[in-house]
Amino acid sequence: MPNIDDATGILVRPLQAFRSRPHNTLDRLSAYEGLSAEELFPAPVALPRVRSRARWSLPGFDSEDLFFASPHEPIEPRFAEHYHCRRRRYQTVYARRIRPKGKEPRARLLYIHGYMQPETVIEEFTLLSGMARALDMEIVHLQPPYHGRRTPRGSAYGGERFWSADVVRSFEAIRQTLIDARTLLSIMLEESSTPVGVAGISLGGAFSATLACIEPRFDFAAPFIAHMDMGALLRDAPVLGAMRKDLSAFGWSPEEFARFFDRIGWNDLTLALPVERTLLFAAEKDHFFDADVLRTMWGRWGEPEIHWYRTTHMGFIPHMPGAISRLRRFVRALPPR
Repeated sequence: MPNIDDATGILVRPLQAFRSRPHNTLDRLSAYEGLSAEELFPAPVALPRVRSRARWSLPGFDSEDLFFASPHEPIEPRFAEHYHCRRRRYQTVYARRIRPKGKEPRARLLYIHGYMQPETVIEEFTLLSGMARALDMEIVHLQPPYHGRRTPRGSAYGGERFWSADVVRSFEAIRQTLIDARTLLSIMLEESSTPVGVAGISLGGAFSATLACIEPRFDFAAPFIAHMDMGALLRDAPVLGAMRKDLSAFGWSPEEFARFFDRIGWNDLTLALPVERTLLFAAEKDHFFDADVLRTMWGRWGEPEIHWYRTTHMGFIPHMPGAISRLRRFVRALPPR
């Protein structure tokens, strides 16, 4: 009998049946090979113009939208031409900020959500507002490309064009998420010297882990139920069945997808933050992010503090309040840098 992770994969199949047909771009992936990590994942050069718009105000907290032009520059020439030929939704970065009223928080958190996660009022008033209250932090919630308000018209669901067998587009989405997050960090540090940490859940946790390897300006990192092995993620995640099927039709297996990430040096990335400023949360029965793969990352990172939960990936959700409490204690115990 399938567990809740496998059942989630089954439930999304009808939705994925309406996905757009991906382009086969496997013969164009050589554009990324032989480049340094700094070329593949550059730091932002300049701060963009940031606009804001008030969302709501409640006792203790205010909420606003931040939005700015993504500084992302695609590497692969044909995708770069497509990207720049006209204005597109995913070229604008959106972030929701929930800020405590009347005081400067001791820390701020850049938070990245998971794959296919919609932007809903329920999420904003439960998870995000609850995190801000429990952590006593300002929360800035980044939307990755192809999700939420960055979802292109005609997409069957948010995130459809983030993970697909169009590997050039998928890898450029990864690159864009990383530079958008680093740009948002620069904006936050320009506003205030208050430390900024990074956290995310599921795919957002994978990006939090990656940012901990390429961006030393973060004060702390807390990936939730995620590793950064993209080949293993494609092999294991029940919700990526459509991507596996389409890649197979193009003649590629998850192992060949993994070898691409190995060739570009992704798997050579190492922790840029001090190990004592890194906190991991893991699920022992995770069918999305395999526990053994996560243990390998944990060992390679110098065995930072890690908390294991005897549950599945989707079954971790009820454990979030306790995990957030652990994160609060962890951050409060950190000495100033």
